[in-house]
Amino acid sequence: MLLLTALRNAQLRPTGFRLCRLSIAPRCVSPRSPLQILTRRLASTTTSKSAASGLKTAPERKYMYPERLCIYHAGTGRVTFLACLKLSTIFVFAFFGFVVTPTYIEKAGWGDTTLRTVAAAFGPLLIVGYLTSPVVSFMHLRLPPFARVSEESLRSFVRRLPAQAQTTELDITTMSAIAKPRVSKVKLSELRPANQRFGIVNYVRDTAAENATRTWYNFRAVGKFNVQHNKSPRVRGVWEEIAAMIAKQAA
Repeated sequence: MLLLTALRNAQLRPTGFRLCRLSIAPRCVSPRSPLQILTRRLASTTTSKSAASGLKTAPERKYMYPERLCIYHAGTGRVTFLACLKLSTIFVFAFFGFVVTPTYIEKAGWGDTTLRTVAAAFGPLLIVGYLTSPVVSFMHLRLPPFARVSEESLRSFVRRLPAQAQTTELDITTMSAIAKPRVSKVKLSELRPANQRFGIVNYVRDTAAENATRTWYNFRAVGKFNVQHNKSPRVRGVWEEIAAMIAKQAA
C-alpha cells in the first residue's frame, strides 16, 4: 500500500510541474515587448514635440507699415525749439507773476512799473500760446490691414482716399500750453484749407459738434492747424497727395 502511494506521488509530480509551467508561461512577457513599447513611446513623443514646435514656428503675417503710419513730421529741431519756448514762457510768467509783481505791489502799489511787470508776466505766455498752438508736430494716418502689406498697397489706398474720406482718420498731434502733446482724431473729410492768424493757420475743421459733447472743465477741441514742410523720413509723398486731395475737394 505504501509502495503504491509512493509511485503515484512520483508520477504526479512531473505532471504538476508541467502544469505549473504551462500555467505560468502564458503570463510571462516576451523580453522584446518592453523594448518595442519604449520605442513606440519615444517615437510618439518626438512626433508630438515636432508638431508642437512646427505650430509655434509657423510664420506669422508680417506688415511693412504699422497701423498708425506717421505721414508728417515737423522736424525734431522745430518741435524741440517750440517745446523749450513754451516752457520758457511758463518760467517767465511764474517769475514775474509770483516774485517780481508782488514785490512792486508791496513797495509802490499799482503804479506804471507794476503794470509793466504784469505785462511781462502775461505777455510772452499769451503771445507764444496764440502763435504756436496750431503748430502740428506729427500726423498719423490710420491704415487698414491690406494697406500695410507693401508700398504698392499703401499707394493704392492713398489714391482711393477721395472715396473713403468719410471713414479715414488722421491723428493730428499739437502741443498744449505746457508743451504736452495733444492728439486730435480728425476725419479726412473734415479738414479744409484756410488762411488765418496772419497765415499761421492753414487748415481748419468744424469742432462745434465735438465741443457740445464735452463738459465745461474740458479743453476745447483743436480746430486750427499749421502744417509746414514735411520732414518724415519713412514715407515720401503721402501727406502731399492728401493735401492735394483736400485742396481739390475745397475748390
